[in-house]
Amino acid sequence: MLKRLTTSISRPSKTVFFMKDSWKRVVLYIFLLPLFLMIPLILTRLVDHSMSLERYDAMVQVIEDDFRSQNATIVDGILSYETPINASVLGLFTFYLGDQDLSNRTFNFVFEENGLTFYVARYRIEKVSYADLNLLNHDFSSTDSEALRTLSLALKLYIEEQSYIAFADISAEYIYGLLDYVFIALLMTFVMLMFINHVQFPFKFRFKLSVYLSSIWIVSELILSLFHLEQLEIISMLLVYVYHILAYRSFKVITKVVN
Repeated sequence: MLKRLTTSISRPSKTVFFMKDSWKRVVLYIFLLPLFLMIPLILTRLVDHSMSLERYDAMVQVIEDDFRSQNATIVDGILSYETPINASVLGLFTFYLGDQDLSNRTFNFVFEENGLTFYVARYRIEKVSYADLNLLNHDFSSTDSEALRTLSLALKLYIEEQSYIAFADISAEYIYGLLDYVFIALLMTFVMLMFINHVQFPFKFRFKLSVYLSSIWIVSELILSLFHLEQLEIISMLLVYVYHILAYRSFKVITKVVN
């Protein structure tokens, strides 16, 4: 894979020699290359596993707006309530007050009588007491900013401890990168098929070619991410296009020499 990656980046015209690679090798390349996009996230997790500011702000807003209930309190580490409630944050976390049917699609945090229980979908992972959360007393009907901040901070710290959530974040990032990579390779395959007519390659060869030529997108996205320049992602697409043009133009030259 390394040879194909370095060749695709440094000498795009030479990718023509990879068009007859087996599908097994091409598919393996497709699945392995997006792993490079995980580097910034993994480095960030190693240095600081704190919740992102955007996610924390969204959680605070949900707690303030949707996770409030009359006659629901934690007093000396014991929860009492009348009406169960729940609220979801970004479709990732769901907070529950009292026993309810849990979502199969989110990480679930259930406020029970004597502690907070963490579930992955409906599978119970662990339970922590309100004392360990530094949440011995709380009024769920309160609009006091300090009380809401204390609840939000307790949840934030507990969520940051969950390795399942960190793994889910990395997995999601990988899947998004993989889908984007395949989409770009397919897009460029169709673009070259429509606008580059002098090269008579079957579709499968064009797609394999685009898989390798789109390697520059992975490298460019990695560099932009490392320098926090994600807003310049248009550069990555331009590079992919330029690499395809350079490669297909070189095929034209080869054709003339052969003739």
